[in-house]
Amino acid sequence: MSHFPGWMLESAHSYLKAAEILDAQNLPHVAMVNAAIGMEILLKSFISVPDQHQGTSGETYKLDSIALAAAHQHLKSVGKTLRKTPDKHDLLTLFHAMPEAIRCSLALNSQEDSFERYRDVFTNSRYQYESSSWRFSDPLLMRLLRWTLANVVGYYKEQGSQDPFVLDYIAEVKARAAGE
Repeated sequence: MSHFPGWMLESAHSYLKAAEILDAQNLPHVAMVNAAIGMEILLKSFISVPDQHQGTSGETYKLDSIALAAAHQHLKSVGKTLRKTPDKHDLLTLFHAMPEAIRCSLALNSQEDSFERYRDVFTNSRYQYESSSWRFSDPLLMRLLRWTLANVVGYYKEQGSQDPFVLDYIAEVKARAAGE
């Protein structure tokens, strides 16, 4: 892996924390939307390439449009999308845009049904007052984000990431485990 998008992982973690706080405040619908944003960022970390300030804390990214287009084409071929162009917010498209070897090593393939189920939470649930908005919420997406984030951070650490967020997250998890 040539770059380690720690800033993206930290953003995904922030949305997870926001989702947990919102859920605890009995705002499950808003929590689910935040979890969807966090998951989107996490999946995008695998198909992003640095475009500015590479190697600095201000590194920014753009999506690998070829990986996104290939995932979209795959979903069209198996009848799982009718869209003419790739949706950069669709969790299932982002899931399939990730390299398959990484999906396997993170055990994400076992969660494909969940990515499909929640694929459009962000785009179709942001505005509850719209007729296409989800009429329910559940904590599964938040749990999936928590599990996936831990696996992704571990993966980046194994790949040699020395990003401060990755190292701090690993240390925090180890401290929590030791305290139990």
